Amino acid sequence: MEGYFSAVRKMEQTVMFPSLLREVSVDEHDSGWEVAMGDKDLYEYYSLLKSIKQTAEVGPLALDTHTSHVAAGQKEQEGQEKADLEGLFYYHVSGLYRVLTRLTERAKTVTSRYNQIMGQLRSLSW
Repeated sequence: MEGYFSAVRKMEQTVMFPSLLREVSVDEHDSGWEVAMGDKDLYEYYSLLKSIKQTAEVGPLALDTHTSHVAAGQKEQEGQEKADLEGLFYYHVSGLYRVLTRLTERAKTVTSRYNQIMGQLRSLSW
């Protein structure tokens, strides 16, 4: 989890002008995760990564848009918890680890692409 927080902090410190990420697509070599997340530009990824970081730091907030989904999931989890708490724990930790690994890669990609954009802008000003 610390790797994710570190990558997003670096992204936040590096990206001084997030608007430069608007309408910038992900490189072709990263298209695997682009397909998984839909057709988003780097600005949307930047915003998403910051939002997830905040939620992970503070904890889940009761949002109206997620309440019904969470309630349904909680009922299902209660039934599973009675059956196998240890198995359920490892299932969720491994899922969280996979998600955080992907998000860390995406934060690094946003940072890298932003640096490329800034490098191109600097070279144009010479």
